[in-house]
Amino acid sequence: MKLSLISKMACRNLWRNKRRTLITSGSVMFALVLALFTDSMTKGSHEQMIGNTLKFGTGYLQIQDTAYFESPSLDLGFELPEELMSQFSTSFGNEAYLIPRIESFILAAGEINTRSAFVIGIIPELENRMNGFLKFLQKGRLFEKGKQELLIGQGLAQRLSLNVGDTLVLVGQGFQGIQAAGKYTISGLVDHPMEGMNNQIIYMDLDEAAWLFSMDNRVSHYLIMSQDDVKSLEIQRTLMQSLEKEGLTILHWKELQPDLVKALVFDLASGRVMQLILYLVISFGIFGTVLTMTLERQKEFAILVSLGMKRHLLAMQCFLETIMISLIGVIFGLILGLPVLIYFFHNPIPLTGDLSDLVKEYGMEPYLPFSLSHEVFVFQGLVMLIISLIITTYPVWRSMTFPILENLRR
Repeated sequence: MKLSLISKMACRNLWRNKRRTLITSGSVMFALVLALFTDSMTKGSHEQMIGNTLKFGTGYLQIQDTAYFESPSLDLGFELPEELMSQFSTSFGNEAYLIPRIESFILAAGEINTRSAFVIGIIPELENRMNGFLKFLQKGRLFEKGKQELLIGQGLAQRLSLNVGDTLVLVGQGFQGIQAAGKYTISGLVDHPMEGMNNQIIYMDLDEAAWLFSMDNRVSHYLIMSQDDVKSLEIQRTLMQSLEKEGLTILHWKELQPDLVKALVFDLASGRVMQLILYLVISFGIFGTVLTMTLERQKEFAILVSLGMKRHLLAMQCFLETIMISLIGVIFGLILGLPVLIYFFHNPIPLTGDLSDLVKEYGMEPYLPFSLSHEVFVFQGLVMLIISLIITTYPVWRSMTFPILENLRR
């Protein structure tokens, strides 16, 4: 009965002084919007880095020879047994797909200049499904199967002073030391989003790459793209034992990119430190409004206690009022923050000048991406509520200890 009465009194007190309630809730609301903005930007950058790594690099998983990770070589190429292909299709056919790759460095020569290049033998349909690389085709067309044609990065084309229709000579080493050499027509130029790759990438048909490097039916490795990271770990557990019997292994992208994982952990830790500083600033801002609200009500508290209200009931009323005000701020902060983040998610902040060049060097597109992950909203909402709970201890403590007579004389 008492709790019900105290709750009603707390609700009425919120709107008895609307300005006080709106100021306190507004401080929580704008603090939450700012925290959502910074956390979404940090998480969006991480998602972009991981997404580029998965789409243009490792995939979620890689099937390769057990020695390939330490010493990448075409000599460790292999042909995946039919029974393993069938097992994968049967178990995960609708949730993941295999992408065969032949990758090797080679010497690329134009009429005047020569550069080191990175050849990737692909199946265009699967590659486009994985990363949409055809949308980066800026000039010319896709190579035709069965013809000695290829695509090259625009950066590499500029370094070799070549264009669509010109001839590119490739010279290198294939399977087990066999010479790899061929003349190819450039059918198109690709503007790869990763600058380092744009300066050295060469795409050619998988069968043509197999012929160039004398790989027959072998590939250097298989990429696996799945629905999400959870599914990829399930695939890894399922296939691990069968692949080990064939002298093969299956590696998760975190195992393939340990440096990236360390960089993300460090960036997350530094981001949390910055957020901690932000939370301290926010906490003092909210505390200032709660402190003012509490001090200006001292005479009211003294009158209530002198009329017979127990101090612990008054403390409970103050607690409920502060929590209700915080909840109002958090709810409206989430409501206001959502459209702001949706806007920046679809319209990321572009980067220019030296900062743009720096970001491109790390394989990221030159803009600040934002994330709409539910984790951002849940985490920041809970943090704001916890901060509010901590701050609530002041009006509770004050209501239990204030001097009655001194405040009645005000």
